[in-house]
Amino acid sequence: MLPRRALSPSHEFRLDPLGPALPARGGLYGAGESRCRTDAGGLIERRYSRPAIGVVHSAPFDYSAESGAAMAVPGTILFGNAGEHFTCRHSGNAHNHRSVIAFNPALIEEAADAAGQATAAFRLAALPPGPRSAPLHAAILRLVSCERAQEELVLILLAATFGLDRDDAAPPPSARDSRVVLDVIRFLEANFAGAHSLPELAARAGLSRFHFLRVFRELTGTSPTRFLIGLRLRACAERLHESAAPVTEIALDAGFNDISHFNHLFRRAFAMSPGRWRQLRR
Repeated sequence: MLPRRALSPSHEFRLDPLGPALPARGGLYGAGESRCRTDAGGLIERRYSRPAIGVVHSAPFDYSAESGAAMAVPGTILFGNAGEHFTCRHSGNAHNHRSVIAFNPALIEEAADAAGQATAAFRLAALPPGPRSAPLHAAILRLVSCERAQEELVLILLAATFGLDRDDAAPPPSARDSRVVLDVIRFLEANFAGAHSLPELAARAGLSRFHFLRVFRELTGTSPTRFLIGLRLRACAERLHESAAPVTEIALDAGFNDISHFNHLFRRAFAMSPGRWRQLRR
């Protein structure tokens, strides 16, 4: 078991010492944009300040790090470990643009430990565009664009990253793990209106966050957050048919705090507004 370090929100998140500070998302990670410009054939030499993952948006360039080298084209995912030196060389007078996530090292240790990897480091230097990189690409863009910390999504991103170079499929959940996670599922069904964080749910199951998330997805096909949203939406749909209470009251009672967001989610799930849904039973 790897030693755990506290996830402290007090430190800056930078891709490299010369780069700007990335907007912090609590103590878990910082997320933002990175742009570097050079003259024709110019070489950028830097060192990663934090473990980092980024997706390339523009300007093909030669990327080299201690873990490997690649031609970075739009859609390429680049990986870097804290303290690792890397270089970027452009073929013309251009700049490269990346959306990047810089992580708290303790989170990388936890992710590596959950994946059964003895060294808390990314083994790949780059992943080319394609089916394997698409989920990581989407997760990075969402993490960069969202101003609030997305703990569940960042754990999914790191679990997928540490599973990239494994040939063996993850074993199915044990009977004990399935039982304790099913207990959590029943708890959510009975208490869907409450606020339930991922650490709280994992602690209730007696599992690490990464392991709990994997077993939960294996059993339900979705994440705890999406599962909880589904429970709330179904409860609202039933109450809309059974009572004359205002839509806002029904949404708030079910645990939704943003009525605009609730209306958006309801329309996406049921292909109509809450008001129209209520009218169907009249």
